[in-house]
Amino acid sequence: MNKEMKTNQKVKETLRSVLTNTGTLMLIVASCTAVIAIILNWEKVMEELGRLVSVLMPFIFGVVLSFLINPLVNSVNRFLDDLAFKGRNNKWCKYTSVGISYIVLLGAITIVIVYIVPQVSESLKELTKSLGKGYGYIVNNTEEIQEKYPFLPMQDISELLKQVLPENLFGYGTDIAKVVFPYLYNISASFITGLVNIIFAIVISCYIILDKDKIKKEIRRMIYIFTNKNSAPVIWDTFCECNRIFNGFLYGKSIDSIIIGVLSLIVMSVINLPYALLLSLIVGVTNMIPYFGPFIGAVPGVIIYLVIEPKFAIIYVIMILVLQQFDGLYLGPKILGDLTGIKPLWVIFGITVGGAYFGVLGMFLGVPTVAALMHILNVIMEAKIKKRMMQEQEKGQK
Repeated sequence: MNKEMKTNQKVKETLRSVLTNTGTLMLIVASCTAVIAIILNWEKVMEELGRLVSVLMPFIFGVVLSFLINPLVNSVNRFLDDLAFKGRNNKWCKYTSVGISYIVLLGAITIVIVYIVPQVSESLKELTKSLGKGYGYIVNNTEEIQEKYPFLPMQDISELLKQVLPENLFGYGTDIAKVVFPYLYNISASFITGLVNIIFAIVISCYIILDKDKIKKEIRRMIYIFTNKNSAPVIWDTFCECNRIFNGFLYGKSIDSIIIGVLSLIVMSVINLPYALLLSLIVGVTNMIPYFGPFIGAVPGVIIYLVIEPKFAIIYVIMILVLQQFDGLYLGPKILGDLTGIKPLWVIFGITVGGAYFGVLGMFLGVPTVAALMHILNVIMEAKIKKRMMQEQEKGQK
């Protein structure tokens, strides 16, 4: 009887092994077939993929928008709960928080369009005229400027300007608007045609934020269903930590960059540097890039001031260095702390790779992405080490 049971057990194990191997083989064959089919029909696949992305764009934009505005909703929700709701009517507190957050967002966009865009446009017109005059003055009076500012390598600057900025670049003069504004009009027309998608995206993002607790429960449920009971808590905690890194970095860095941009505007206005709003806007936006952002943002200002008035360039560089030190030593650590927890080498790696493959957006998101990947890798390594230590302890006990 025991022999029959052992025989049946062996047969079952053999059949199970055969079925498992057959299933794995079929999966490999199907995967290889799919990859070959995609390669052979690459253009058609990319066309269909592009169509799918365009259809899903409202949902994609809605997810991104909900992710970006969620920290503001949380802050408003906490403020309203402490001020008025006192833990009661959480549903209405949430609805009110979402409404106020979107009003603030739309108000900020309106202020930018109504007040900042016209001033930036006017600055660009004036800058074009000034650059044209300054360019001609530097190229034609290099020796005179060298005598006035002997510490500047004016011959090299003049040659660089001739190479980088062709003389006919400023031939448009005040008519630069005729070149720029049709391009802006085309962008505006595209924006108007996509207005329906934007409205849908806003609605979708509202639903995502309002139902975020349910979405979290569903994600957690799926993790616990498709993974074993030992791995599920670790995967869920890792997911939450990666979300915290992304949210905290983007939200904190945005606040940090706004403060730096405003400080730049105030300082430049006080010391009467021209094009304060335009250059402060560039400094604030590029400050989102860790380490290199302030220096990248300083390059346009330095070039502009070298053409217009070299002494402005020196003052501007000193101002940027002071702001960068203030941000790096005090403001950044105060707002962000050690949120990413990665070394400068990995920060540089994230910025370089992200910028190479995804441009400016990749430079923004490269650091939190690397931080999240490093956290995941650290969790996997910790689990492997723990498992190996347990195995060694079991061997030692035997």
